[in-house]
Amino acid sequence: MGKSVQKNFFREIKNSKGRFISILFIVAMGVAFFSGVRATEPDMRLTMNQFVQDHDFMDIRVLSTLGLTDDDLDAIGKVEG
Repeated sequence: MGKSVQKNFFREIKNSKGRFISILFIVAMGVAFFSGVRATEPDMRLTMNQFVQDHDFMDIRVLSTLGLTDDDLDAIGKVEG
């Protein structure tokens, strides 16, 4: 990067300090939010799994528009859990 480009870069920052600080703050908030979500993701998964198991949520849902045949029931019976 040439000297004139650097000089122009810092001159732009100096002439618009408010805008520069605002953009810097917005970026910092975005990084903080992203890293917070990434750090808490494993705990959120564990909490959700524990909640689902404690409240006996359904394991499987079977829908049929024409009814179930014996083959369908056998296939459902082979599903673990």
